[in-house]
Amino acid sequence: MAPSRSSLFRRALLGLGAFVVAAAGVVAFTAGGSTVEILADDVRYEVGLSDGTVAEALGLAGVDLGPADLVTPPLATAVEDGLTVVVTRAITVDVVIDDDAPRSVTAPASSVGGILTAANLRHLRDEGAVITPTWRDAVHDGDTITVRRPLEVVVEVDGDELTVVSLAAVVDDLLSLNDVELGPDDLVLPPPSTVLDGDGTIVIQRIDFEEEADEVVLPYEEIRRETDELERGTTEVSREGRDGLRVDRFRIRYVDGEPVGREVLSREVVTEPRDRVVRVGTAEPPPPPPPARTSSSSSSQSSSSASSSSSSLPAEPSGVPGIDDPVWNRLAQCESNGNWSLVHRATSTITYYGGLQFHADTWRSVGGQGLPHEAPRREQIRRAQILLSQPWATWGNQWPACSRMLGLS
Repeated sequence: MAPSRSSLFRRALLGLGAFVVAAAGVVAFTAGGSTVEILADDVRYEVGLSDGTVAEALGLAGVDLGPADLVTPPLATAVEDGLTVVVTRAITVDVVIDDDAPRSVTAPASSVGGILTAANLRHLRDEGAVITPTWRDAVHDGDTITVRRPLEVVVEVDGDELTVVSLAAVVDDLLSLNDVELGPDDLVLPPPSTVLDGDGTIVIQRIDFEEEADEVVLPYEEIRRETDELERGTTEVSREGRDGLRVDRFRIRYVDGEPVGREVLSREVVTEPRDRVVRVGTAEPPPPPPPARTSSSSSSQSSSSASSSSSSLPAEPSGVPGIDDPVWNRLAQCESNGNWSLVHRATSTITYYGGLQFHADTWRSVGGQGLPHEAPRREQIRRAQILLSQPWATWGNQWPACSRMLGLS
């Protein structure tokens, strides 16, 4: 701030005597001695004194100094005619480096370069930092200077490592400046909006999606249906089976070319499977025809009938369980629940009789008289013994289900 004219007048009188005010803010001494020019606060002063120092000249001009103000030449310098004294006021400026907390710098400087030099930060310019305002721009008290230093960053992308030195502020800017293009699904670590605050690594994972379809065979099943239209132990395929087909569609996620995820989009059955139907016979097979009889056997049959009527039994055939063997009771228990008088009508045309469930034709083929359920238990067993002694007869083809259960076949 320029001193008032009355103040200058008083100080000049004390120093040299008469003076002339030539213009506002400029004091011209007419008395003898040295004339000193003082430049301070955008004001020009002229002070005349016979001898003394710069400090005394400033005092005569009424220029007060702050503790950090800079005076050139120094205050102790002896004055001489034509000397120019420059007063640079100290200002306080905030310096922000790489988005860190502001650093307050107080220095007698009027430019960005002067402030950074006073703060021992001149090397930032040499290292390629971006400084705003620029190095030669003027600054004033309370201004802010921002500095961004270049960072060395490693970018891992597409199987390569790219080392770049950049002044970018955020990850996205760095990638753009180095022509690294991102796909819509690519993953960037750290995220693109992250502020770069030091050397580090940026990893880019390329994300792709593909769709594919798998064909899945739907195997058919077999359905077995019992029928008395077929003999027991025989089967018939009434309908052939056919496999079905299903198409599954997936979305596969690839990270840098490697599949890492599989999402089901749809499952469509193109062809339904058709079950195979098999008919399973339940009817008792008819007995084999009895062996041809000769005239002698006819007479033997007559005598056999006569003996049968007298309650005598034919001799036990060899090679089969005896009449008192427990196997017969076990077989009867399975076939008829042990009821030796049972009559079981299997179908409209097939009926089984007795504890061992003889068919009437089979009963007669082994010499049985009447119907099996009318004969005593021992008679039914003896006819079963005769039946099993025939070369064509087995446990399995006469009593298929129960013989399997009892372990006889």
